[in-house]
Amino acid sequence: MLQWRARDGRNPQELAEMSADLRLEDRAFKERYVSTIFAILAPGYDTFTRLFSFGMDRSWKAQLIQEGARRIGELPCILDIGCGTGDLASALDERAGASLTLGLDCSLEMLREATRRLQDRDEHMRFVACDMLQLCVRDHSVDMVSIGYGLRNAADFSQALGEIARVLKPGGVLINLDFYRPVRRAWRELFLWYMWHAGRLAGWLWHREPMVYGYLAPSIRLYSTIPEFESALRSAGFQIEWRGSRLGGAVGLHVARRMTDT
Repeated sequence: MLQWRARDGRNPQELAEMSADLRLEDRAFKERYVSTIFAILAPGYDTFTRLFSFGMDRSWKAQLIQEGARRIGELPCILDIGCGTGDLASALDERAGASLTLGLDCSLEMLREATRRLQDRDEHMRFVACDMLQLCVRDHSVDMVSIGYGLRNAADFSQALGEIARVLKPGGVLINLDFYRPVRRAWRELFLWYMWHAGRLAGWLWHREPMVYGYLAPSIRLYSTIPEFESALRSAGFQIEWRGSRLGGAVGLHVARRMTDT
């Protein structure tokens, strides 16, 4: 049987035991659950993302980077939150000509993967363990924050937005890519049905544990729609400068600027 199994990820059986009582509405449970997931899937994560999105992930990120990079000045300081294996951070660093790019993630396994695959990059790229709900960065200290599929996994995404607003300089830019709950009911149910079954199949093929990727559907169902997310952005002090909607509102791309303090 063909199996693209991770080389050295955490034992998926831990997730199977937690999935018996899936309580993503519980903040503490979600933090533990998400941490366990990413410890399991870190090896091979980039390959899975590209295959599962039928290659669309790469084009989404490329467009988001293009729209974000042209809105910031020279030699920016960039913070990539939930950096995972560092693919978005490294591409943005190169495109924007950053003076410093700092990748943050709560998963040590993901950070090890990022360090391993980017060990030959310039010294101005750094990867640090940090919780997005309590960013280990000074107020008003970065020019751009980037996030790929990260806010949906936060135990409190409104608090995460507040932290992003805190660390961005006035006029700084946020770029964000994520899955969202589609607004139209019929499409929402069809999309989530697909994500549930396709995710569980992929989880079994990659790790012999369906919920490694089966988690996607329930996490999206509990997350916001694109209009709800945009409302939260404005409430956190951002002005949306560019947006993109893909897959009938199931995927959103946003570029938003932190409003200047008054």
